[in-house]
Amino acid sequence: MKANCMNEEKGVFDYLQDRILTHYPAARMILEGTMPAPRTAIVYPTYVCNQNCLWCEYAADNREIHTIMTDEQLRGLMDELYDLGVRGVEFCGGGEPTLHPLLPELIHDMKAKGMKSGILTNGTRLKGPLADAAVECSSYVRVGFDAADAETFERLKRPKSHDAGFDAVCENVAKAVAMRNAAGSELLISMKVILTADNYTQVEGCVALAERLGVDSIQFKAARLCDTELNAEQAGAVRALMAEARARRPAMAVVGGVDKLNMTRQCWLTPLQVMVDTLGDAYLCCYYRHRKATHRFGNCFEQPLRDVWYSRRHWDAIKGIKPAECNLLDCRFVHYNAIMNLLMRDNDAQFEFI
Repeated sequence: MKANCMNEEKGVFDYLQDRILTHYPAARMILEGTMPAPRTAIVYPTYVCNQNCLWCEYAADNREIHTIMTDEQLRGLMDELYDLGVRGVEFCGGGEPTLHPLLPELIHDMKAKGMKSGILTNGTRLKGPLADAAVECSSYVRVGFDAADAETFERLKRPKSHDAGFDAVCENVAKAVAMRNAAGSELLISMKVILTADNYTQVEGCVALAERLGVDSIQFKAARLCDTELNAEQAGAVRALMAEARARRPAMAVVGGVDKLNMTRQCWLTPLQVMVDTLGDAYLCCYYRHRKATHRFGNCFEQPLRDVWYSRRHWDAIKGIKPAECNLLDCRFVHYNAIMNLLMRDNDAQFEFI
């Protein structure tokens, strides 16, 4: 399934930012003081990784905690998520989610019960049973490349084995795209590139690689809270390079960017999703690393997830959100809050009418 060209009718990538509008009923519940059931879950199956990216904020956890969920824990979590109302689960990390051996089987089981799955991965295990499961069952796979060539890839991502290197990942992605196309699957396969002072000049090269591999889109995002974070001049260069890449390769959907969007009011939409890490800790969102104590509101391996979700502690954590802490990173909920504040808190968008 290819992304739409600039001259074609709109496709899925043109509407991703508007998905928040489909959450109106749950957002209304939040404003009225009632905790809704989450539609989406973010799950970290592992705190282990076969790469060691220079900017990775989870490097210490992957090294020191270095564990994965047991099969029983992961299966039980999926059952509890389904019972809670979750219908879409994104497996990411944390560590590398595809290093969990149960994942292919789990993805098949999820589809059988009506749950959607998405995978954020480094692409090193996107082959064999996992590739089969993704093509047959998943909604999207987003592969972190972060480089346009092997030398930069090795220097920045520091793979721990040959099969975690640049050439291996390229081969995996190209084969997965071919499998998807042959099967007529609706799976979206995309590339993601984290930009720092070390690789920001490779925007065009990364877009060319995405086109060569046949993926549906490529997303750029700036690394934050690291020594090599982009300065203003470098960020400006990225904006120009992305514009040039879009003009030069109009058939490729080039999304994302490095502009800083800041939260000006307290985030109130976190209950639209639930986030669970490898240890079973539930957090308000995946941007919790610099505020664990205030963002954690329970552990679903120690008590039922439903009890954790509907707890007073959950409400207290939401009320304690500090926009200044949110603004240290780039969160899509900044955009979502801006839309819903405009339509539901500052104006009446008349959602009650068709």
